[in-house]
Amino acid sequence: MVATDAHTQSGPGLNGPPDPEPSGFRRLWCSARFQRLWNTPQASWTRVVLLFFAVATITHLPAFSRTFWNPDEGFLATQARALNTENGQFYQIIVDRKPPLLPYVYAWVFRLVGDHGLSTLVVIRALAICVHVVTAILITQIAKRRFGRHGVWAGLLYLLGSAGLAPEDSQAASFEVFMLPWTCAAFLLADSARRHPRRAIPLLGGSGVAVALATLTKQTAGVTMLPVAWRAWKDQRWKGLVTIIPAFVLPIVGVALWVGFGDFFFWVFTGNSGYLTSLGSFSTIMARFWGNFGIFAGASAAAFLAIMYMTARNGIFKADADLWLWLAGSAIGVSSGFHFFGHYFLQMLPPIVILATGALHRNGSRLRWTMLGVTATTATLFLTLAFTWPRTDMEHDWEVAQEVQKIAGQGHSEPIIVWGMDPSIYFMSGQIPASRFITAGFLSGFAGGGDQEKVAPIVYTPNSPIVGMAQDILNLQKKGQEPELFVDDSWGKPYQPKDIGVISDLVNNYYTFKKGVDHTFIWQLKNPEGLRVWAQTIVDNGMQDVWDKNQWDFLNPPTDN
Repeated sequence: MVATDAHTQSGPGLNGPPDPEPSGFRRLWCSARFQRLWNTPQASWTRVVLLFFAVATITHLPAFSRTFWNPDEGFLATQARALNTENGQFYQIIVDRKPPLLPYVYAWVFRLVGDHGLSTLVVIRALAICVHVVTAILITQIAKRRFGRHGVWAGLLYLLGSAGLAPEDSQAASFEVFMLPWTCAAFLLADSARRHPRRAIPLLGGSGVAVALATLTKQTAGVTMLPVAWRAWKDQRWKGLVTIIPAFVLPIVGVALWVGFGDFFFWVFTGNSGYLTSLGSFSTIMARFWGNFGIFAGASAAAFLAIMYMTARNGIFKADADLWLWLAGSAIGVSSGFHFFGHYFLQMLPPIVILATGALHRNGSRLRWTMLGVTATTATLFLTLAFTWPRTDMEHDWEVAQEVQKIAGQGHSEPIIVWGMDPSIYFMSGQIPASRFITAGFLSGFAGGGDQEKVAPIVYTPNSPIVGMAQDILNLQKKGQEPELFVDDSWGKPYQPKDIGVISDLVNNYYTFKKGVDHTFIWQLKNPEGLRVWAQTIVDNGMQDVWDKNQWDFLNPPTDN
């Protein structure tokens, strides 16, 4: 069932006429001139932005109570430090399956304020709050153009809903937080092109660039091209597509050329098949999906119920087709790889709160305070939960990092290996990763959202991470350095050294046990020459296929047709 939506007149909203003159007691305290100034459109936006900053700060105050909330933050901080201390391209000195934009943002912040103390992370937290506010402003502008004065409610629903996840998902300065302003800007620019035909082409070009920047923050943001391309085709036909596609592609290609074309496309796009297909059991996938989606939906229950009620009552409005396409694309992005981590669901929040604002507007705004009150109540519950969240692995990592720092020497920074899924120990201890591959997930093939029972056998090819790690160790030894410490943080996981022969050989033969911290064990190098032989053997194994192929080509040279 599809319903048509009558043309909406601009409501008083942010650009509407001033409120009526105050009367009674209030008039005694407010001059007429002050009232006129305070009720201009500019003053209205000022009030809205201040309100957004207050709500965003309150709902994300717990972010400042922990060093790191999840491994992604530790990963980004470790990457940023490497980018600031080494010369070279991103995927050559530090590797990630994500695009390079956010690691460079972290690196630029650290370059400005320093990264010698954990207090510098406060700046990152404050920046994340500012990014939330920018996202809320863009959402408000989209909703205001469609639903008049109710647009502000969309921004408030977003800020309250963004706190409605498990604390490690809602309070972290994550990839999703930093990609959302770009996705919202892309949609807003495409929508503006429809309203301003004379400026449609540059606006659509800007929309394509915004999607590219979102994709350079996290790959799944590329699905925002669905509503943007649909809007371009509907309004400008081929001219719109010819504008928007190059605007999307060229920035990505430019960044790829900047950081290394082959490395970029391998790690961001073509080299992720193992991670995406490491799914685990169907029951594990469904449990993670329903658990995290249930939390997300519960936090924004009022918005979900409003959308469902109006859709069941009136069907889908044609005017909202691009919003529904945005929501569908976001759902595809959340589902990619079928890992369903909680923070993934943030991508769906902007179209949901805008659609909910539309439902509020068409229902005569009778339930606006109920919707906001319910969402504020759930946000308060999650805020309380975040402040009382129990001890996490992050606190354990801090204890391990202190021991690593003691063994390495206070103020001394040296290459170490952390064999685990959380690289926070590198940053907390002030030590240098001995390899560009800073998690056991890369080196063993284990995926946090995948099979939790076993890992695939290690492969030895020129592109395999274990060969890359061995080469990194050889390069360190050529410079007179080597990984003095091996930190085994794999307790209970299928990638434990005892279950992976090549790592078991490394630890048992060339390192000696130094100290344990709970279930984490610190080993110290005892045989540097043996370590060199171990690394060289792995590199030779990795190059064996290449050598065999070259020898075969020499014996049987290809013939020209």
